[in-house]
Amino acid sequence: MVCFFWREMGSFMKLKICLSVLFCIIGLAIQVSPGRAEMPTARVRSMLEEVMALQTNPQLRGPEFRNQRRAGIKKIIAQNFEFNAMARHALGQHWDKLNEAERAEFKALFQDLFQDSYTKLVLDFLKQEKILYQKEELLQNQAIVKTTIVRVNEEIPVDYSLTPAQGEWIVEDVIIDGVSIVRNYQRSFTQVIQRESFNSLLQKMRLQQQAIEKPS
Repeated sequence: MVCFFWREMGSFMKLKICLSVLFCIIGLAIQVSPGRAEMPTARVRSMLEEVMALQTNPQLRGPEFRNQRRAGIKKIIAQNFEFNAMARHALGQHWDKLNEAERAEFKALFQDLFQDSYTKLVLDFLKQEKILYQKEELLQNQAIVKTTIVRVNEEIPVDYSLTPAQGEWIVEDVIIDGVSIVRNYQRSFTQVIQRESFNSLLQKMRLQQQAIEKPS
């Protein structure tokens, strides 16, 4: 059975293992004018700085404010990730077989579950670490921003894949130590669809959505 919920990790090695089975779970070419939008590295930097500011806010420290930090991080993720592209990529060839209603429901479920899982990852693993911005690769309709999270006794490479949408660069995937989150979704979703059906996948996602811990 595919597992869609986040499990607390005790180390980054466990985090990488979890991401490799995460959730045991773009079309038109758009040109972006540098004068109209943040460049990719600036977009990633501003997103991470906003997260760090929230995580280190002295007025929001402690477990009693976790839900408040959680809500703030989910909002930041919603503003910086391109869920339309992510949902399409996560389903791969199966996306073209869906009708509009099925696509809409899948995208809504995918966004909710991704935000919840990625928020928990950020809450638990991104606090006061130093982030190095190392390289930006610009292609016609994609950008890769390479960063490194510097922790005690380890350096974690984290790459952000961005796509142009509505006149700005926006994140469509995160690759942690070579592990693509969206590709892992695609592998897991494909396994469920091939073994069972798309409707079965939707039902599993609905059940996981219901099981998401709600802020008190």
